[in-house]
Amino acid sequence: MNIARLSVFSSIVLLLVGVAPRAQAQWAVIDVGAIAQLVQQVETLDQALTTARGQLTQAQQEFQAITGSRGMQNLLAGTVRNYLPGNITDLASALSQVNSGFSGLSTAIQSAASANAVLTPQQLQALPPDQQARISAWRSTIAMLQGITSSALANSSNRFSAIQQLISAIGSATDEKAALDLQARIGAEAGMLQNEQTKLQSLYQVAQAQQWVNAQQDREAVIAGHGQFVQRFEPVP
Repeated sequence: MNIARLSVFSSIVLLLVGVAPRAQAQWAVIDVGAIAQLVQQVETLDQALTTARGQLTQAQQEFQAITGSRGMQNLLAGTVRNYLPGNITDLASALSQVNSGFSGLSTAIQSAASANAVLTPQQLQALPPDQQARISAWRSTIAMLQGITSSALANSSNRFSAIQQLISAIGSATDEKAALDLQARIGAEAGMLQNEQTKLQSLYQVAQAQQWVNAQQDREAVIAGHGQFVQRFEPVP
């Protein structure tokens, strides 16, 4: 019996020794160092992603700061710019008050003509038609010069004030695009003001030429009424 028991015990020991390696192979092997390195890599990637998002946000803000509309084109919307006639037809309409587009200029011209008049309407009607026409022509020409220059002076003064408002607004611009738009508006307003000065000079030359026409017509009327001086003393047959 003892020998049998010893044989069984030996068999069990040998069986356990043979199974032990296979049982140990079933346990998961954990590499702590590799896990720590992986966590560190994930944290590095997360930081890089956060940095990239910040750079993208900054780039979007910078893009928005230099693009889009800031509404600067709506500033000074009520400013009267095209108040001077652009051609002879418009000028004639302003003189006769039939063009409502230049009502302010027409009013200034008519006011100047009334203020400059010395002869009353009754006295003017008593003169011959040709003299009435010449006097009316002189009145219109001089009044036109006064009306144009007075209107230009008033509008130029207002435009300078408007440009100063735009210049003052540069300091309150919220971003680069707004400041650039304001600077562009200032340049555009200055260009339009220069164009008005050019038109004013041209209109002044037109009025001056009309004065010469009036003077020429007066001289011809005198010659037509009195004849040549050398013929005055010739006997009439």
